[in-house]
Amino acid sequence: MDARKARRSRAAVQSDTMKPRLPNAALLAVGLLATPVRAQEPAESKVVDDLDLVKVLNVEVSTATKTAQSIDEAPAIISVVTREDIKRWGYQTVAEVLAHSVGFYLLDDHILPDVGVRGMTGGLGAESGTIKVMIDGRSVAYRTTSGNWLGVELIPLGSIQQIEIIRGPASALYGADAFLGVVNIITVKPDKLRPVRVRGAAGFTETNPGGRVDAVGGGSVGPFDVMVGAAMERTDRSGLSLPAESPAPTLPSNIGARRLALNLERESSVLQGRIGYRARKAGELSLSAYASTLKRGGDFAHWAQLTNYADSEGRRYGTVVGLKQLRVNLDGLLHVTRQFDLALQSTYFQGGVLDGDRIEIGSDLYYGERNQSYRGVDSVVEARWVPTDRFNAIVGVESVYDHEDISSPSRINRATGDPVVIGNTTAQRDAVDLTNVGTYLSLNTKLLDPWLNLTGGIRYDRHSEYGDQVTGRVGATSRWTKAIVAKLLYGSAFKGPSPYLLYAQPITTGDVVGNADLAPQLVHTVEYQMSLMANRFFGVTSGVAHSWLLDKAEFTPQGINQTARNVASQRSLSWETRADLRHYDDYRAYAAFELVRSTRDLGREGYVADLVGTKNVVYPSWIGRGGLLLGVPSVPSVPLELGAETLIVGPRRAAETSIVQTGADIVFDPYLMLDVSLATREIYLARGHESRFAIRARNLLVERGPDPGPSGFEYPLKPSEIFFEIEHVY
Repeated sequence: MDARKARRSRAAVQSDTMKPRLPNAALLAVGLLATPVRAQEPAESKVVDDLDLVKVLNVEVSTATKTAQSIDEAPAIISVVTREDIKRWGYQTVAEVLAHSVGFYLLDDHILPDVGVRGMTGGLGAESGTIKVMIDGRSVAYRTTSGNWLGVELIPLGSIQQIEIIRGPASALYGADAFLGVVNIITVKPDKLRPVRVRGAAGFTETNPGGRVDAVGGGSVGPFDVMVGAAMERTDRSGLSLPAESPAPTLPSNIGARRLALNLERESSVLQGRIGYRARKAGELSLSAYASTLKRGGDFAHWAQLTNYADSEGRRYGTVVGLKQLRVNLDGLLHVTRQFDLALQSTYFQGGVLDGDRIEIGSDLYYGERNQSYRGVDSVVEARWVPTDRFNAIVGVESVYDHEDISSPSRINRATGDPVVIGNTTAQRDAVDLTNVGTYLSLNTKLLDPWLNLTGGIRYDRHSEYGDQVTGRVGATSRWTKAIVAKLLYGSAFKGPSPYLLYAQPITTGDVVGNADLAPQLVHTVEYQMSLMANRFFGVTSGVAHSWLLDKAEFTPQGINQTARNVASQRSLSWETRADLRHYDDYRAYAAFELVRSTRDLGREGYVADLVGTKNVVYPSWIGRGGLLLGVPSVPSVPLELGAETLIVGPRRAAETSIVQTGADIVFDPYLMLDVSLATREIYLARGHESRFAIRARNLLVERGPDPGPSGFEYPLKPSEIFFEIEHVY
């Protein structure tokens, strides 16, 4: 029996994610195809008879209720991207994962992207702060802005077991900023650790060389386990053009007709470490840490654009954004009885700007230098009671202390490098201590299992600046048949104003100035979803959601600058559908579509309100996604897979600032992004050593269309990229 028939004779192969193992797709160098290797299966793989699609797709999740459940049971609109998904599609960052996830739209400003959810976006400087990003349930936010880093600097991808993605509010469990969604990155469990996992990529972004590397290693001895990891990136998007549709960019006076960006360099790094102890009956204890840095060339920064150049005297100009952060986590779990656990989580965090951070403000004499840093502690004590397999309760207390050094920016003399004295003073430093205490209760019961399972939760937060907040959620899940599951959910959440929006000092004219009276934004969401797992090869989910956002923060003029005020509201109705189809190792495909209808009330009257109107801005009215992995004939000893993934983005209005500057409505045309790849499946160059090789192309059609920017200019779409990738597991 040949290899193809042998594969079809199996029902499935059980991988380390309890899903059939299907490898990455990508291009392969001709020289590799001629290399004689053996494509054997891992010794630990098992043949599982009669494995249906429910068992294949219904992986276990914990983010929805903080207890282990299948996706069907979880009272949330949740999807999972596993380690194998990351490999087979070749994702390089969490940002790429979200860009291909239904219900999300990634607006890439080439510094820190902003994720929108179901028609709602964060606006100027949001940095994906409308969702809560966590690693193993711990927030990874850059505290000063409440933004989230989604690039290589976030986490080594080799340490990820799966990414659990919730669309919808989750403040009842996770507090502030679990607003429009939650992304929880689950790291590799100790029993799944391999001594070494290395993934490297090298190639070109347009014509600029660059590369990435990701390495994770670890192991366990008895009750102890250890894991260390690192990831680095150095790429360059320089050469992209400022879109011609930009109505009012802030440009240096001496660049003439040039519209090419000369500095979009990207440098990222992250170091990760974990050590743990697990006693089967008593509990577990672990200590982990993450240290991250990022540097971005800022030719599309909102302060001024295309600022990188050298003057006649050889002096260099240009915005560079440089940031750093450190998190140290202590996690403990004590099994008090068979039904009762106590959990402790505590995180020390700190961060700030790097020494090379500099902001161009349109002056030939000086540039801006930000003076910001933070440090603090976030701790949770939680009791978990599970008296039966039909009921569980969780009660917890969370406290956050955040010390923010809020400083007026310095102006640095270009000639001397010294601060410029203005009004007989230099930059004035101030500090503020922010605290929050939250208590929460979550209940889950299988009332008439499987016909009716209920969940409910409530949380109370008291913040030192913006006061009391109460959020809650209720939901029901029901399995109508073995193949059909329905969910009906309601939840509320709040987005707390960041220290930056509360206390920011402007660097230049038109910059953001803080508003200490800014209140949290509130959202109420009702969701309904149905899932059909027709058989072991086909499944589809479809749902609708209605969200009502209150006290929406919009930037409004304050003298020569702008400040955020709670003046607006927004309603959004979305329909989201995804279908998955597969046939063993022969092929795997998915198609997803979302349709969004959203309206806004600016809370203002007059010319601007009449011109902008109530139609939504920035977020597309519809988005389509699709992917296909197909086994292809090849050298018998090197099984290959051809892959393609596409993103089709519908019309979207320009941001409010661009509409006002133009004096007319602006709607950008749809665009299509196409990624293709050809990759080997697992091959074994040596016994016990698993390898994959691939060539991947991103934005193969070189799509250039504009994306809406909030500061009077539009963003170019991400550039095309081609790279060769090697992955090795020992």
